[in-house]
Amino acid sequence: MKTLHFLFIIAFITYSLAFDPIVLPDGPYSKFRRNDGLKTSDRSIYIAYTGGTIGMKKTDDGYVPEPGYLEEVMSNIPNFSADDMPSYTINEYDPLLDSSQMNPSNWMQIAYDIFNVYHDYDGFVVIHGTDTMAFTASALSFLLENLDKPVVVTGSQIPLAETFNDGVFNLLGAMQLAADYSIPEVMLYFDHHAMRGNRTQKLSAWDLDAFDSGFFPNLVTQCVTTVVRDDLILDPPTGTFAVTADVSDINVVLIHLYPGISGDFVERALDDSTIEGAVILAYGTGNGPVGDDDFMSALTDANSRGVVLVDATQTHQGLVNLDEYGASLKDAGCVSAKDMTAEAALAKLIYLLAKGYSIDYVKDMIPQNMMGELGSV
Repeated sequence: MKTLHFLFIIAFITYSLAFDPIVLPDGPYSKFRRNDGLKTSDRSIYIAYTGGTIGMKKTDDGYVPEPGYLEEVMSNIPNFSADDMPSYTINEYDPLLDSSQMNPSNWMQIAYDIFNVYHDYDGFVVIHGTDTMAFTASALSFLLENLDKPVVVTGSQIPLAETFNDGVFNLLGAMQLAADYSIPEVMLYFDHHAMRGNRTQKLSAWDLDAFDSGFFPNLVTQCVTTVVRDDLILDPPTGTFAVTADVSDINVVLIHLYPGISGDFVERALDDSTIEGAVILAYGTGNGPVGDDDFMSALTDANSRGVVLVDATQTHQGLVNLDEYGASLKDAGCVSAKDMTAEAALAKLIYLLAKGYSIDYVKDMIPQNMMGELGSV
């Protein structure tokens, strides 16, 4: 009986390790932790405050953006001026924008904002509304070329002004991460996790752990100690930091497939001479209503006019396979987004088109990994 009990324990441990592998924390030993001899308080970070729930003020008419209010609240919370916090500069955007108002021109505003002060700060925090935060984080990962400093996008579900809120820890964590580590990536920080920006999606409007990065693990987890996945972080760039693409005027559409979608709808959605590309949010592994001749003709016609068609999955954890399951869409001219999120696929397509590359080159680059947006581990 003792032997059986012992074998059961061994089997249980083996099973547990197989399905829930232990990741040892790098913590303060991470190669990305700054070891320049400076205290955190000697470092400085730049905060681009674009708007969002985190800095809203409660009024009789509900929560509203209030100029100057975020900085006022932060100055009254001792944590933000503690000895183990960096100094910070806040650039408050005027007007403050709800994330539902964000568009590619605003992505450019943030990118140029960081570019203009890039050499003056150790790291950068972008405060942003949650609804389109994953789109902005994805876009910045492409726009900020040869990035070798941390850019951390964060916000909250509950305003800082509320007694119970998630904003304090999200902002504190983002600021410390930007100051203490030299991670050369755009990250999205929420609920003590830093995720690769172009792998994230918002999954909940209710929970405080509102974001997830699908198949791809968190880059950093802050608990009792800070766990850094050095093995996942992008290599530092060899080129010079730059912002060279202007995505403001690139016209790309996103078409979400649903049961009953008609070819006429798709044709009308793409019937605009200014449209340069489209992300098709297809089912599962990239398939759609392949037996619908009108639907397939609408895609084929758009492709023949030079519209770049990208087939991405609707699922949070999915992988487009056009060779086996979406061959008809491939024949219509679609290229595979593989396991890219919809947010990353849209941002990447807009970025590549803005660079002025040929249509063939854009199609070639979509399924190739550029900034860690592709590839499961």
